[in-house]
Amino acid sequence: MPIETKLEYFIIFLIIAAFSFSFIRDFYFTDSTKLSVPAFIGNLQNRIERQTVTIENHEFISALSIGKRDFSQKFRHDLAVTGTMHLVAISAFHTGIMVLLFSIVFRSLLFFVPLRPYIKNILLFFLKTAASAYYFFITGASIPTLRSLAFILFFDFFMISGSFPHPVFIFFCSLAAVALLIPGSSISMSFLMSALCVATVLKLWRLLPKSLAISLICVSATVNWILLIASASLSGTFSVLSPFVNFFVIPVVSLSVPFVTLAQFLIPFSETAARLMLKTADFLISPASFFISFFADLAEKTAVPVVQAPVFVKIIFAASFFAALYFSNKIKYLSITINILAAIPFFFGIFSQDEIKRSEQFNGRAFCVKESIASGRIFFDKYAKNPAFNNYFLTNIERFSAECGITKVLSVHFPDRITEKQKRALRKKIRFKNAKFYSRE
Repeated sequence: MPIETKLEYFIIFLIIAAFSFSFIRDFYFTDSTKLSVPAFIGNLQNRIERQTVTIENHEFISALSIGKRDFSQKFRHDLAVTGTMHLVAISAFHTGIMVLLFSIVFRSLLFFVPLRPYIKNILLFFLKTAASAYYFFITGASIPTLRSLAFILFFDFFMISGSFPHPVFIFFCSLAAVALLIPGSSISMSFLMSALCVATVLKLWRLLPKSLAISLICVSATVNWILLIASASLSGTFSVLSPFVNFFVIPVVSLSVPFVTLAQFLIPFSETAARLMLKTADFLISPASFFISFFADLAEKTAVPVVQAPVFVKIIFAASFFAALYFSNKIKYLSITINILAAIPFFFGIFSQDEIKRSEQFNGRAFCVKESIASGRIFFDKYAKNPAFNNYFLTNIERFSAECGITKVLSVHFPDRITEKQKRALRKKIRFKNAKFYSRE
């Protein structure tokens, strides 16, 4: 057996061991999916945030620069209904631009250094690793950011060693690294959804036509489909217009990201220079903000209502989608059929008599989805804190369920956990007698 093959088998063993250890650790010992940001990085984030306060698209720029997604209700709503929420979540799209930018910068600097090319490549790898570590923390230390950075750095590492493994192999290496480094990630919805989205892009991008426009629309449509699991939890709708909105918006945002990245790396040295970069990014990103706002109303009118499916349905949906991507012949066609059948429960909402409704009682921070003539579910905004739990809240939630035409509440989904005492208080209401309560942390 060649050494390379032995090494690959050994790495596969390590990947399986890493996933097994991480899952047991996360399932039994921790709920955390966040790493603490070093104090000096927190100070730099505050300095960047001060520079974004006065610019026009400060919500957009703040999310891209320090990972802060403290959005207004309108902006969050527009992102959700147009399927562009991924643009403000730092992931492969943003990290790829950052690494490419700094590869050019570092290679230009090393060009004048009298070292062997092999030594230069090793030095370049360590420089990019250091820049990636800084970028990871400055953007909020999220799971998708670490996964995408790990993928890029693993790819560079194998390139230096002279090995050229399949991208999917490197992808699983990066997933194992994230599962180990961030407690709670292996059972996190963002980890699973990010992984499925990247697996989709890795498989589809090289199979699509050379036309960038067609590729963007096709990939966006496919990713939007696998995100159906998350859409049910996030907004209760499936965005039909998402691929076309992304077609207009992604190129615009990609122009602004390099300037945001420069601001992130300039802030330790000069706030003036960082502010100039942020203002340039703000100017470039304005058309994207306009498109998202412009299409929001149309997207909401054409959005298809979706509901929460049982866990086993979600598992079958994700597994069959993945099998349809990576298997061939009869297995592919069988997987496609199973995937379509598994998607049907998500669309039970289209048989409801009423459309999805946003609440006036909670300032638009909650919505209901009817699943039959008299039953349905209530969702509170994932990106907002739980409302104050008092008599006023109990009156409002019952009034809201009545306005939705729901006499039997099946479940209530809160952003944060609620106590057993609060659950008992809700179940005293007739509508909530048999309701289940979920945390969407």
